[in-house]
Amino acid sequence: MSATHEDAIRTAMANGENHTTEFKCQIDNPESLAGELVAFANSDGGALYIGVDDDGSLAGLDDANATFQTLTHLCRDRCIPPVSPVLESYTINGHDILVVRVMPELNRQKPYRTAGGRFYVRVGKDKKDATGRELIRIAQAAGELHYDEGPVLGTGLEDLSIPAFEAYHERQFGYSLAEQLDQSGMTLPTLLRNLRLIHDLDGQPTLSVACVLIFGVYPQRFLPQSRLSAVAFAGQDEDSDILDRRDITGRLPTIIEDTQAFLERNIRVPAREHGFRREDIILYDRKAVGEAVVNAIAHRDYSLSGSQIRLFLFRDRIEVRSPGRLPNSVTLDNIKLGVHAERNRAIATVLTQLGYMSAIGTGVPRLIIRLSRELAGREPEFEVVGEELRVRIWARPFP
Repeated sequence: MSATHEDAIRTAMANGENHTTEFKCQIDNPESLAGELVAFANSDGGALYIGVDDDGSLAGLDDANATFQTLTHLCRDRCIPPVSPVLESYTINGHDILVVRVMPELNRQKPYRTAGGRFYVRVGKDKKDATGRELIRIAQAAGELHYDEGPVLGTGLEDLSIPAFEAYHERQFGYSLAEQLDQSGMTLPTLLRNLRLIHDLDGQPTLSVACVLIFGVYPQRFLPQSRLSAVAFAGQDEDSDILDRRDITGRLPTIIEDTQAFLERNIRVPAREHGFRREDIILYDRKAVGEAVVNAIAHRDYSLSGSQIRLFLFRDRIEVRSPGRLPNSVTLDNIKLGVHAERNRAIATVLTQLGYMSAIGTGVPRLIIRLSRELAGREPEFEVVGEELRVRIWARPFP
């Protein structure tokens, strides 16, 4: 073992157990150990050190080869689907230990469970049973479930805005909803069902999340987190004076348009004077800012019921804070290259059909990054803070 590897192992042992590190002296309970691996696989990955006491001291293994084989079988037989680990063997001060690394990129078939039927997630330095909402989010992040296609309990056809759906129908299909129903002989529920906008629950038509958000009479009645909070500050931080504030509600197309109006109302337009001529200074590229706002509305995690999109306009930048981490295989690095995964497939489809989004999926590098860099001379910043994705677009420098 190289000195670098040994130093890394010693550092991990000295730092103790945490969100991505677990110590086990030996394998004495296969189901419990499988639970640790499942928790890592369902969360952000991590490393399980076998042959290390809870306090981080070396205990060693009597038979490292036998333990290695046991771990291999345990990952395959007691984790469902099987967890794909990276197994490493080390000898430190004459003590044999094994390190089982569970890497997210090798374990995408979420959610995982133990052979005993337990779904675990990692919370701090412990494994906990996953709640129903956590399981939904895990499956959603893995691309196995699209939350926006699920039903919204308590809704019915009376919660559908017929004018909003009629306008969409005519734009998408080129003729009126009445003509469609008359010529096809279909009922409205049948058409909505064919478009995957409603579900039948106990024989009753129930609107999907996407249907409520885009065609609902009042979406925030059922999904209050779908509002957008916009604040314009006088200075460069949240402690500065507030110039304007608005809670923007309604259907998603209305939220997009009202957010645009808020920005146009509050973005200052400085100017240079050239004799009798005034030259306005454009601080932000409208396409770049619009893409950031629409992306947040289309791709945020609507299952996070306590969080709305927040738009902050500071003196030197615009920040769009969207609930939900990056989905599936998207990272802070590859999102800049155009890699994307649709968290809300139905919402993205309809917003594209309505002309609010591009279907090619290159808006981040093509519009947000390139156009902002050309105007401001500085690239936008992407950051994940807790359960929130933040996009920061800088203003064009101006004295």
